[in-house]
Amino acid sequence: AWQEMPEITEISSNIILEETEEGLNILLIDQDGRSMFREGSKYPYETTRRLLAKMAPVLSQMPNRIEITGHTTAGRQSPDPSYTGWDLSTERANVARQILNEYGVPDDQFFGVIGKADTEPMFPNDPYLAANRRIGILLKAEAPPVPPGHKL
Repeated sequence: AWQEMPEITEISSNIILEETEEGLNILLIDQDGRSMFREGSKYPYETTRRLLAKMAPVLSQMPNRIEITGHTTAGRQSPDPSYTGWDLSTERANVARQILNEYGVPDDQFFGVIGKADTEPMFPNDPYLAANRRIGILLKAEAPPVPPGHKL
């Protein structure tokens, strides 16, 4: 789906696919000059929104449940001290979920929406690096659910 979008070519460095024991993790990361989200905002840029919208129909056809995780950089200062990186990272993940849902991923396919704040930097040696601000979309590796009443 991404290859059909010419604008994805310019942000392909913002997409990282990694296979883990938990499943296939699709990371949408910030790069200097090509931020996926406005600084301190839960709302993605339009390019990011289009990327999520284009991913949604593909994800909706997968049998995997989806877990979305938001991350922030270290040291973020907010004008409101009660609004923390935990709030921002959770809200970014939830906005990504809302966009995916709007474009076709059904509610029951979502497994979780998680905010990690700055606790798991992609680049631990530089926790302030823009690339630590990211969204992870995990396609969970798990056995498909057995229908109720089905005998194995």
